[in-house]
Amino acid sequence: MTRSSQKIQVSREGIARDATVSWRLDHAYSWVVEMRSPGFGTAQARADDAFEALCLVREELEPFGWRIGVAGTQANVWPSGMARDQGGGLRAYRLTPARVEDLVDTFEPVDPATVTTVALQRAEADRLYEAVRDAR
Repeated sequence: MTRSSQKIQVSREGIARDATVSWRLDHAYSWVVEMRSPGFGTAQARADDAFEALCLVREELEPFGWRIGVAGTQANVWPSGMARDQGGGLRAYRLTPARVEDLVDTFEPVDPATVTTVALQRAEADRLYEAVRDAR
């Protein structure tokens, strides 16, 4: 079983709080992501890859105003299908309108003021991937 955790910041209404995000590949070959913070307690989700499990946790917390401070929640970060299938979604691409940039660690801590919602991130990733295709 693969298991890791990271100290991060979460925010709500502009106020940052400490949190811990952990992720693991369980015996059933699914990824479990768990978020813990004194602000909201514990949120957990299971999916085929860690990035999708993170999105599910975010969708649970976002209606309450919570933003999660990891690179995988920034508007211009999204994993490729290969990164999800072969790497479990633990790494994702930083995108620009001209090209796909470097890979980043999905759970790398970032300032929660720099992140967005899952819906806005999906829309931005679609827009940026289309711009990259058009630039070729």
